[in-house]
Amino acid sequence: MATNATPTHRVSVAIAHASADLTSVADAAAWSMTDTEAAEALVELQSLKAQVAELEARVTRHADDQHVGQDRGASSTAVWLANQTRTTRAAAHAIVKLGKDLHAHPFTRAALAAGVIGRDQARVILRWVDTLPDETSTEQKTTAEQHLLDLAADHDATALDRLGRRLWEVIDPDGADAREAEILERQEQAAVRATYLRIWDDGHGKTHYQGVMPTLEGAALKKMVLATMAAKHQNAVKGSGTGPRRWDRRSAS
Repeated sequence: MATNATPTHRVSVAIAHASADLTSVADAAAWSMTDTEAAEALVELQSLKAQVAELEARVTRHADDQHVGQDRGASSTAVWLANQTRTTRAAAHAIVKLGKDLHAHPFTRAALAAGVIGRDQARVILRWVDTLPDETSTEQKTTAEQHLLDLAADHDATALDRLGRRLWEVIDPDGADAREAEILERQEQAAVRATYLRIWDDGHGKTHYQGVMPTLEGAALKKMVLATMAAKHQNAVKGSGTGPRRWDRRSAS
């Protein structure tokens, strides 16, 4: 991967210095750190990862604006980046998208750049703010974004995603129930469109299945499958002593 031997831009210089600093501790013995030092370092590393993610997304967005990929024979900046860094094209496209989304939402970009939120949290915030309808005012969108940023101080990306469904309680309390019902209906419709079920026999005494279905139908199917595989059912079908199968212990909770 080609690098600039004499970086001059502030961003390039900072990257070179960070790389040199990290290289200098590549062989440092972590075992000599105290427990306090190790604990503090782990927290700081998470913040550093967030800062790097924001800078990466920002530079990638600029590169995309400059048609870096196309100028080097690739179909897009994301494809060029994937080839140069041996990452997947999906991951590279996600970086480009994050850069564009952060540019449109400076509050979230600033929080990620400061390392106070993580990349996954940022993506959740951006997604929920961008799902607000076109008629939502700029003030309402800003309120929603700031609300999610406040929640991110105490909640991880998964919890934040659940809380994002209730954004309308903050920006439009009177219409919150109707808006949340619309969101739920859209999710259910999307789940129905994505529904499929494949079942096949491998010819070696085992049947495999794979599929996607709405949550309620999935819960019902899971209940039926677990009941079928339960020890009592197996004992009744195959005689006592069958006992619980390994499948039971490995099934999702």
